[in-house]
Amino acid sequence: MRYTYDKVVREKQIHRKPKTTPGRAFKRRPIPATVKAVYPDRQTLSHNLKSPIWVEFDAPMDSSTITKDTVIVKNSVSDKPVDGFLDAGDRILMFRPYANYPMENGGARVSITLIGTDSGSGAITDTKGVPLDGDNDGKAGGDFEYKFNIVR
Repeated sequence: MRYTYDKVVREKQIHRKPKTTPGRAFKRRPIPATVKAVYPDRQTLSHNLKSPIWVEFDAPMDSSTITKDTVIVKNSVSDKPVDGFLDAGDRILMFRPYANYPMENGGARVSITLIGTDSGSGAITDTKGVPLDGDNDGKAGGDFEYKFNIVR
């Protein structure tokens, strides 16, 4: 049996070691943070006209980069950004408008954009300084956009 095993393994080289290039190590890129979850979800129609928006990240974020310049909340009724209270923790971001969202015909579409590409006003980064992967392509950078509906 030992003879058969040695013959098969050595002659057919079933268990070959993978070839590596000597002296060249692979460089690992830091894995950028992404958005893990958002509330309210798209299936839920919020009836609260001051509905807060919660964003959860999959890695600890640098809260000093989460500002009103890098988190933009807009409404389908107005082109101006919605003014509100922004609170950022380690992995959670919360936005609550100061007043009711503007509505028309009993409803509105609200969008939140998280800036992951440095556009002059900065970008949201994790604690290692790597920008947010907003477009979820595995590379740092890209803006994250999320929309949901509010009804009366």
